[in-house]
Amino acid sequence: MKLFIYILFFLLTSQLMFAQNKSKIDSLKKLGRDSLIKLAVKEIDNPGFDLSTYDRIIVKADTSNLMVCFDVSVLFIDKKACFYQSFYISLVGSGSTRMVKGDCDEPKYYKVTDKMKKKIDFVFDSINKENEIGDIPDRKLDYGENMEITERADHYYVEVSGWSTFSFYKIKKGSGSIYDAGHKHYDHSWDQPEKYEIIGDGN
Repeated sequence: MKLFIYILFFLLTSQLMFAQNKSKIDSLKKLGRDSLIKLAVKEIDNPGFDLSTYDRIIVKADTSNLMVCFDVSVLFIDKKACFYQSFYISLVGSGSTRMVKGDCDEPKYYKVTDKMKKKIDFVFDSINKENEIGDIPDRKLDYGENMEITERADHYYVEVSGWSTFSFYKIKKGSGSIYDAGHKHYDHSWDQPEKYEIIGDGN
């Protein structure tokens, strides 16, 4: 009998929490994407966080969670790099998750210095010259694509990943010549449909 009462209490509590979460999510969704991003930034509450750096922001929700996901489309990585590459902040639901790039005990939020910008510009200038890998108009990746630029002693190693393809190549410092290029396709036969509703337009 006690077990039955416990199970009944658990089910009623769960149903109540579900209803409360759904009501809160419906209310928050009415605020719109920009306002929800501002709420997430307030939750971050860190002066080292630069919203303009995280140029891929998606706000999404299901029946029990509402979260704001921050990502960077183009990452420049050197040997000292250690930062939050991507993360999400839950406005409704459980917890927040941060993906760290690099190896350190105290990662910071990603920032692009003027020196890094010049190196990124060099990489894009090299890519947009006539070559076998094509170009990237306006230096803007397609939605869902991400680029990682890793600095090495005499070259930059570049990886571009998207939903269906993965490309990699090296760019020689100085000349900007591209070499050791490769390309492969992903198998998405196992993919599950997106369970979240996207609120507003993702960048």
